[in-house]
Amino acid sequence: DYIWLAFFVKARLISTIMYLRGLNKNFLLATFSNCFFFVNFSCFFLLPLFLDNLGYTKTLIGLTMSSFGISSILLTPFCSSLIDRYGKKLLSLIALSLMIISSLSFIYFDNFFVIICLRIIQGAAFSIFFNASSAIASNNLDDKDKQYGLSFFSSFTIFSYFLGPFFSEKLITLYGFEEFFVYSSIFSVLAFLLIMNLDENPSASKVQIKVSSFFKIIRDEKIFDILFANLLVASGFGVVMNFVSLYLVGKGLSVGYFFAGYAIIVSLSRIFLSSYIRQSNLFPKVLLMLVLFSLTIFFIPAINSLIGVMAFSILFPATYSLIYPILSSILMTGRDHSMSGRLFGALNASFSIGVNLMTLFYGLIADLYSFESMFRFASLLIIAGVVLILIQRR
Repeated sequence: DYIWLAFFVKARLISTIMYLRGLNKNFLLATFSNCFFFVNFSCFFLLPLFLDNLGYTKTLIGLTMSSFGISSILLTPFCSSLIDRYGKKLLSLIALSLMIISSLSFIYFDNFFVIICLRIIQGAAFSIFFNASSAIASNNLDDKDKQYGLSFFSSFTIFSYFLGPFFSEKLITLYGFEEFFVYSSIFSVLAFLLIMNLDENPSASKVQIKVSSFFKIIRDEKIFDILFANLLVASGFGVVMNFVSLYLVGKGLSVGYFFAGYAIIVSLSRIFLSSYIRQSNLFPKVLLMLVLFSLTIFFIPAINSLIGVMAFSILFPATYSLIYPILSSILMTGRDHSMSGRLFGALNASFSIGVNLMTLFYGLIADLYSFESMFRFASLLIIAGVVLILIQRR
């Protein structure tokens, strides 16, 4: 059995290396700069520890964490249209500059309203950069390569969770929050340097694209089911990522092991398993994954030991790992490159709504009832959403 496992891993590594050799420079720059950006972004999943240290209530922590999504959601139609109009490179550099400045500013401010403003700036930076880098990656892939290529792209996005929360928890424990904020911002500097080397065709920029076309694309391309499924998985992702640190630390358990396991399992799944998912009937497979994903969230209150944390760090990412790249490949296959920024804008806006607005709602549930009630309600809400999609499709 071990021989066959070693043979399988070796074969997948060889095929991955061969695949990498065939990729162009722009795709690789988008992939690795996005990874570095997400290290900075994912570090802030530990921001609740900083806010709790300042004496914030669970409701205020939920409000602060969800404020990130306010600008991300509201600015997405505008930002994604600018990306298609003025080019991915310019907008990416602007977004990275905003992320660097806002991350470092947490060192100097602890006022609630200032922190809310900094989270809003980070949300705007996220909306611009993630949509731009995703569009760059997709535009540099053939349709037949999109499922595996976008899985590969997003696997490095998730690997950032290992460099982010896992090491950040150790950094906060050993040194403090100032060093944590400096550490997180360094990765956006690295992403900035990579994007500077991006080759972009000037003729593709400054096309007359109106913001209203963002909503027209959603209507004309009939992608509501894709966006709603993405919102459901985002709601579960958000409630776990924004509150699991407080929940596990409150039980005397280390959250770093969860983030490490999460990053490793999702990254390996997307690199080694995505090509084995047949491209026929992809959306029903996503709905099945969503149901399994929701069940892992339902059983979070049963975690009482390090073994439980490790088991959750395997099961949760195993059910989640392929949902987003499959949805993005369904969304982008067969569609024109000129609308890639707006299509990814719509996909990522639905994700931001699920993560950030639902985080505020779940924070209220945790305050009024308990973390246990919050996690179980979030799980049942995802299952109800899957049922609604099935009813609508029938």
